[in-house]
Amino acid sequence: MKVSLEGTFLINENMRLVERKSAISTLQVVVNLAVLGAVLSQVVSPIMVKANSSQKIAKNEVISQGKPLPKVNIPFVGNLVKKDLPDKVIKAVITAYTSTPGQTDDTPFIAATGKRVHDGMIAANGLPFGTKIKIPSIYGDKIFVVEDRMNSRYGYGRFDVWLDTTRAEARKFGVKRVEVEIFYPEKVIAKK
Repeated sequence: MKVSLEGTFLINENMRLVERKSAISTLQVVVNLAVLGAVLSQVVSPIMVKANSSQKIAKNEVISQGKPLPKVNIPFVGNLVKKDLPDKVIKAVITAYTSTPGQTDDTPFIAATGKRVHDGMIAANGLPFGTKIKIPSIYGDKIFVVEDRMNSRYGYGRFDVWLDTTRAEARKFGVKRVEVEIFYPEKVIAKK
């Protein structure tokens, strides 16, 4: 097999060009990252307040503009407040139902969990029983608990609020498309 010197020269020259382009691209990335880091450090870094050196600061005390901030006892998980944050927020379709035979099975006052229907009960498929739901745009901070199911044709993202009223009043509720906050029940692991 014969290899021409001209072909070998072209291959070597192409390899050098690729290596040069790769080095230039790497250098551009490094320069861009350095510039980005400099810009972010100016934008993101907190404003430093020079504390009076004669002022004694207790351990773990936060100083803002020379004055200590008040201490607040809130349960934290990582950097987030656990009690206020939903596990998930979704766009959902909300309707209402009552305990009338046409809207339920043959036991209109007994929910799928076996409990008697009550204010604050909500029906949902695809969520575990005990899941807490908030519908802020309609009910503010009121908490509903998933304790009933809907017809199987309705899937995840559809909720039915139980109302202690007539069927005509429930129909006035209509169909609402709103954001819903979902708080899954805490999992309890059995101990030996």
